[in-house]
Amino acid sequence: MRSWKLVALVLVALPLGACGGGGAGVGGGPAPAGVQAAAPASAVEQFMGFAKQERFTEMGYLFGSTRGPLAESQAPQRVARRMQAIARVIRHDSFSLSGMVPTPGRPNARTIMVEMRQGRRTVQVPFVVVQGPGGSWLVEQVDLEAISREQTRRS
Repeated sequence: MRSWKLVALVLVALPLGACGGGGAGVGGGPAPAGVQAAAPASAVEQFMGFAKQERFTEMGYLFGSTRGPLAESQAPQRVARRMQAIARVIRHDSFSLSGMVPTPGRPNARTIMVEMRQGRRTVQVPFVVVQGPGGSWLVEQVDLEAISREQTRRS
């Protein structure tokens, strides 16, 4: 039951986070060295790696919208809490990218299927990545419901 509350919290927080909402000058400044994705797949790979390592600040620089990374528009503590909540849900033993397709109606967005292994189960999770300012790619959405649906189905 507790996991449903976490999923619900994250699902509510994600759309708000992608909108910025923190105001200019609130964020943590430019991305740390090496935390920028030149391709859609590398954005997801880095994001998943940072989630596994619990590097929430770096996750915040890879999560955002076409306007830019969440970490540049919101307070660092707020970003860290949101990224920690996402990292808990996407906790994995290993992952692989199983496909990438254009996102309908959005020329600067791609949907990437991520096959996550969590213990003995495998789940397919769609990630939407978008091209942000300067051409870098950012994770805009993670379908956390896909993970919870799989958990419910197996219960």
